[in-house]
Amino acid sequence: MHSTSTIFGGRLFAPGLDGVGVPATGQWRQGRLVVCVQDGVAEREWLAPEQPTLSAGGFNAAQLSVAWPAEGGQVQFFVDAGAARTAFAATMPATLAQPHGAAQRAARGVERRFTLWWAALAAVALLPVLALALLVLRGGDVVDWAVRQIPHAQEARLGDLVLAQTRAQMRVIDSGPAVDAVKHLGERLTPGTLHRYRWLVVDKPEMNAFAAPGGVVVVYSGLLKGTDTPEEAAGVIAHEVAHAELRHGLQGMVKSMGLRAGAAVLLGDWSGAVPSEASTSLLEMKFSREAETEADMEGLRRLVAAKINPEGMARFMDKLAAQSKDATPPALLSTHPASSERAAALRALAAQHPGPWEPLPLDWAAVKASLP
Repeated sequence: MHSTSTIFGGRLFAPGLDGVGVPATGQWRQGRLVVCVQDGVAEREWLAPEQPTLSAGGFNAAQLSVAWPAEGGQVQFFVDAGAARTAFAATMPATLAQPHGAAQRAARGVERRFTLWWAALAAVALLPVLALALLVLRGGDVVDWAVRQIPHAQEARLGDLVLAQTRAQMRVIDSGPAVDAVKHLGERLTPGTLHRYRWLVVDKPEMNAFAAPGGVVVVYSGLLKGTDTPEEAAGVIAHEVAHAELRHGLQGMVKSMGLRAGAAVLLGDWSGAVPSEASTSLLEMKFSREAETEADMEGLRRLVAAKINPEGMARFMDKLAAQSKDATPPALLSTHPASSERAAALRALAAQHPGPWEPLPLDWAAVKASLP
């Protein structure tokens, strides 16, 4: 080229050239765009018409496309972004100002969309980090929210899994005075419940009991034998009912296994591994001291509402606290931490409710004698 006008770089696509384009330079000569490609020692030139088609081009519209028809196809020159675009605009004829402005506006629109797209992609990539931070900073609130999303009907399905696992691993006592007594006490403690309760007595000597989500309450024969009155047994059952009503099992499951466990139950994913893993963990659930205290308070409230003397609950906790001084504490304490302070707190609360109380219509000696 012999002209001294401003030269700007870009890439040229034209018939007869490499399909991926070749580096080229452009400049304005007498109001016409001339694009040059170095071909060995010689130059080849393409002359654009006075009104070529201008548009935003390139992957993110950062380049300017100048196109015109030619023999054998179309010529398209992509002006590089930055200084090359500035030089193109500074020396182009005024007749191209309008299409050039439209191309710039289109490029800005694409740039905004790309910015939003990258922001959305970054947000998606950060979701696991944000979820983890939320669980660390506001774990209790997140777990409570997740549990509230799970309908009681789905929770009952999880209880069915625990029930099946209990029957597979333990010898269940299906009928008799002990089963009738536990059911009688449980039904008095759960008026208006949203759960469909299943009351089980299992033939195991440990002093233990547990509740699973959806209204499954399992009482060990050893615990019934260890009580002196039906009011003591009612205190234990009230505590376990409180765990079920307050959905502590679901909360513990979500905390220990993550939100995927709550999602599996919510979506009814009973074929996956999560519910099975969850049902196993629920058999070995260890509640926090906060949950145990909450279950004590709610259990005592239910005893009072059912007109059952709550002193029985305090007496049984006294008994557990005394046994916990041994080298091997009662099995109930492995999942329900008890202490003399906890028993004293229950007694103080029970003292605030003077009654009157209704005697329980149960022959407790006969109940205990019926057990293996």
